[in-house]
Formats: sequence, structure tokens, C-alpha cells
Amino acid sequence: MDKMEKAIQLLRAEFGEEWQKIVQSLGVQDLCSRCGKELTSFIAYPERGEGGSSKWRGNCSPKVVEAILKYVLDTKKYYRQDTSHFTLLDPMSGSGTSKTVADRFGVNSILYDLNPTPACGMGNWNALKNDVNDSADLIFFHPPYHDIIKYSGNMWGKPHEDDLSRCINYNDFIEKLNFVIKKLYISLRKDGRLAILVGDIRSNGEFHSIQSDMMKIGTPESFIVKGQYSCTSDSRRYNKPFIPIVTEYMVIFRKDNPLIIPFSWTRTGECDITKRDCQTLTWYHLIRSVMEQLGGTAELSQLYQMLENHPKARANIHYKERIRATLYEHKDTYIQTGNGQYRLNYTVV
Repeated sequence: MDKMEKAIQLLRAEFGEEWQKIVQSLGVQDLCSRCGKELTSFIAYPERGEGGSSKWRGNCSPKVVEAILKYVLDTKKYYRQDTSHFTLLDPMSGSGTSKTVADRFGVNSILYDLNPTPACGMGNWNALKNDVNDSADLIFFHPPYHDIIKYSGNMWGKPHEDDLSRCINYNDFIEKLNFVIKKLYISLRKDGRLAILVGDIRSNGEFHSIQSDMMKIGTPESFIVKGQYSCTSDSRRYNKPFIPIVTEYMVIFRKDNPLIIPFSWTRTGECDITKRDCQTLTWYHLIRSVMEQLGGTAELSQLYQMLENHPKARANIHYKERIRATLYEHKDTYIQTGNGQYRLNYTVV
């Protein structure tokens, strides 16, 4: 019996089925508490805590809301800012976790949800069509992660066309998410914080990072990695190789100027290196990439034909000589297999 198995047996004998959560908490304790601070750039809560409902799929631990609320309150108190009218706004309140936390801290909370009959707060609030008729010092925004969990028609009521979990595709989701982010940021009070909790997803075989693709707005204050526990997919087994997603992210933006809105977002596109040139593209990698596209082998005539209209070739009337010279200079990569025939050294023929 190795040390790990022995330790598990001892812990199970002492603490029963609680042993695993105890170990999980101890394992991240040093990351979750540094410099005398209870909130660091890494958070993990094996024990969910009290508030809201753990039965609500995609629910957020009240400890997450508590951590960011306490941080914002402490910051305001440190800079001697009034907190007597402090307000927490949650625009997609789900099972009402945010209200439980706000009540615990004695601060005002405003909750919206698309669900006509939410656990608490205002129902039938459409993030895409309704105005935010309130302002807040902290907005905690935990949107759906695209279509990973469908809410309307599943968790409640009938399918709703403006439900962010029912967008027609990922790009549609990001566009609508960004619209909501702008709306929420504008409703922040000066020196307020917008805390957005999102995660990476894998949909239809494609990986998407919501925090990377969504709009960045205001002054970035922190990027917090959150460990995930007890996910529905944890017990499944898959044959296909992939990297399981075990983290979420809370991005915090601060509003420094009530009239100026700094923003940025990810620009996507693609570059066909057989048609475009750039400083970082060398003849070596251009030829190698073309050969990969051809299956790892190529004849000189094929390389000439595929690269004759490339900007590098148009700028060099002796491009054929340059191709041959590149093959000769990198004999370890381009293995000659016959007269004018080559294969990549890492290609199995």
C-alpha cells in the first residue's frame, strides 16, 4: 500500500465521506489566502456554502459572491467612501444566491431574472430589451455559458427567444453577451465594480473561452481563476483525447469615470500563408507548411506551382532557386527520397 492510499484510508476512517472535501480545502488553502488577504487571484470552494439552491443547475457558490462583495465593501471603507447606500445588483439571479449574501452583509440588493417567477426579485426582466432602471456599486453577472445548460424551457417555463442559453450559435451568444455587458457597465455608479463570472466551454467539438472573447470594459482590476467541483460531467468517461475544463473565471472591471467608457474586444480572423507574407514567415516554414498540407511529401514541381504566386516568389525572380536552396540548407528536415522528391523528416510514409 502506498502513502496516498494509506492516507485516504486514515482520513476516511476519521472523517467518513467528508474526507475528500477536507483534503480539497487544505490543498488550495495556501493559494486562496496570501498576504493576510482572504481573496486572491485563485478561489476554490469545495463546500458550496449556504444561499440559493444547489439544485439549480449552473448555480454559483454564495462564497463567490461573498468574496467579491466583501472586497468591494472593504475597499470603499479603506478609502473612506460612504457605504450606507451600497447596492448589489444581480441581473441573472437564478435561485437568489446574491440576495442571501447581501442580506448577510446588511446591504441593499436588486435582483432581475428572465424567469417570470424567480425565487426572489423582479421576474420577466429581458436583458436584451429591458432597461436597467437602477444603479449599483457592485454588479455580479453570472450569465449562461452559451448553450451548455438551457434555462428557459428546461429549468423554468417555455423556451424564450431572448434567453442567452438559446442563442443560435456561439458568435450570436458573444454579440448578445457584449450588449448586456455594456448595458450593465453603464448602470454602475462611479467607482463601482462589474464582476463577471464565466467559464470555458466545449460545444459541438469546438473549444471556446468566453472570458477571452467577451468585451473588456472599464478599468481591469483583477482576473480570478475559480476551481470547479462536483460538475455533472465528472463521472463520465470519454475515449476521445481532450483536456477537461475544471476552472471558471471572475473578471472584475472598475468604473473610474462616469462619462468615459474604455473598452476592447477580441478581433478574430485568419491568414492564408500561401497568399500572404509577414516578417515572421520564412521560406523554411512556408515550404514545410505546404508539404504538411500535401501529406508530408512533395515534388519540386508541386512546390514551384503552389508557391509561384506567393508574395515571396513575386519579390524574387529566382524563387525556384530559393526553394531548392532552402531544401538543401535544411537536409535534416527535408529528406530527399528521389530525383526532385522530398518528404518531411517527421512524416511516416
